[in-house]
Amino acid sequence: MSNATERGRLGDALMAEFAEYATALNLAGHDWASVWATGTWPERSELWWRQGRFFLARSLTAMANHVFTDAEITQFYRERLAYLAMFPDGPPSLTTPLTERKNR
Repeated sequence: MSNATERGRLGDALMAEFAEYATALNLAGHDWASVWATGTWPERSELWWRQGRFFLARSLTAMANHVFTDAEITQFYRERLAYLAMFPDGPPSLTTPLTERKNR
């Protein structure tokens, strides 16, 4: 596997872990954008575990020389939230109209 491929996969894993962490922050009633980088949570709580998983993924990604700034990570999740708002039923499909035509 090439180094670029490894960095890409680690970056994907990092962003997936961050999405889980930020979603848990939202569900717990926190403003994710202001507390994700500096929040401290009770030991063994869900937020503590999710933050730890994210920090581990971030460390592994950095070891592969693929470093994301706090601003880039925050922007990623803002874009993800905007995407989810645009497509609440999931990503659009190019084949959906064709399927509907066949069923008529």
